[in-house]
Amino acid sequence: MERKERSRVKVSSPLAEVRAARVRVNGADVTHKGIEILNDDGEWDCINIHSANYNLISNSQVAEATEKILSESIIRWTPEREVWTGRYWAKMFRSDVAVDAPQVDDTLSLGLRVENSYDGSCQFRMVLMGYVLSCTNGLVSPKMFSSYTVRHSGNNDFSITAALMHLEDWISQVKNLVPRVNALNDIPLTIDLLARVANETGLPNTELGHITKLLTGTHSAWDLMQAITHRLSHHGRGRASIQTEERIGDYFMDHLYSEVA
Repeated sequence: MERKERSRVKVSSPLAEVRAARVRVNGADVTHKGIEILNDDGEWDCINIHSANYNLISNSQVAEATEKILSESIIRWTPEREVWTGRYWAKMFRSDVAVDAPQVDDTLSLGLRVENSYDGSCQFRMVLMGYVLSCTNGLVSPKMFSSYTVRHSGNNDFSITAALMHLEDWISQVKNLVPRVNALNDIPLTIDLLARVANETGLPNTELGHITKLLTGTHSAWDLMQAITHRLSHHGRGRASIQTEERIGDYFMDHLYSEVA
């Protein structure tokens, strides 16, 4: 393949066939690897150029490994949401494990996000998360939940045993959220708090108007977090939105909680 400018990828299925190809620059082979995907027109489309030690992990491999891992857990999982950009894929699952948070009159459910990329934006990763069941808002906080990662270099074999070990103690990780939820519910919602959250988390200005419309009748930092995660969970797009979700989760559940704990 000849190296060319990065373009928009028209591939409807994240499980489309993908391959590594040689890269040519000015007619000469180079040591880099090109990653190509079979697009909706039946043609091979270049996604990205990587170094020679890059090992391709296909989304089909990820889907197969995920199915095996979830089938061997003692928890029942239901698909909840999917993000596919042509280069980055994430799929979220919600489990039947739930913990009541009576102070906010809601229930927290254990979730799982599986993600992979062809453009180097992320590794193959399985990360536990939470769902607020009243509105199925996603709650992603890497500092609060464990994860399992396989790099796109070296040995890219999946270990079901290792994944289950990294993701164990499912129930306790959800239960540990409840005191933090209660603490956030005791923090008054103010204009200053909204401005601070927006500034310190890098919340996009384009989202603030939509989020403030969801704050009618709310009173606490927990309500603010729910408004933000609702907007991001149901209207966010791509990897950037998921990264913002992670920053929001860590900010509220770890940083802001630690100030009042």
